[in-house]
Amino acid sequence: MNQILIGSLILSILHALIPSHWLPFVTIGKTERWTESRTLTVTALAGLAHTISTTILGLIVGLAGYKLAENYHQLAESVIPAVLLMLGLWYLMQHLRHQHAHEHIDTQQQKGKSFKTLLFSLCLGMFLSPCMEINAYFLSAGALGWQALGLVALIYNLVTLAGMLLMVWVAGRGLRLINAHWFEHNENLITGLTLIALAILNFFIEF
Repeated sequence: MNQILIGSLILSILHALIPSHWLPFVTIGKTERWTESRTLTVTALAGLAHTISTTILGLIVGLAGYKLAENYHQLAESVIPAVLLMLGLWYLMQHLRHQHAHEHIDTQQQKGKSFKTLLFSLCLGMFLSPCMEINAYFLSAGALGWQALGLVALIYNLVTLAGMLLMVWVAGRGLRLINAHWFEHNENLITGLTLIALAILNFFIEF
């Protein structure tokens, strides 16, 4: 259980820090001259749409894990690390191809729209772009039962939303705690290496 929760926490923190999860809201907010509270509200609503769609997909995957509960030991020892490893290698390939797999929102396409249209577009864009990496942990949690599945969903939703709001707040105040451009350019590399590290952790370490 601890292994699943720690992995879920790490991936949730990583996603909250990925620039595509918060930088578009900062950019659009400045372009549209939104107040800080409006920018944070839009971020929260769009972020919620994103985590809801990811959670729905995760629960479906978790149901598959629930049906495989009798084979949980094999699932945890081989299937989950394999899924994480394949995802990690895929993101590394995207990095080598210089593609941004996490680019949920095209900022340029959003400019000039009315607030309601803009809000709907941002929420729809985030809803239709669920994060796939966390599904390995939904699958594993599903094999342990609904309580574990609920904990993974809770961790993902709370950490992702809180992280997105924090990053928007920090960037909106002009604080330069991270190099967003470098992070954005290398987000596939960071995601890929993190997933591979988690695959190794899951394969060799029992919590």
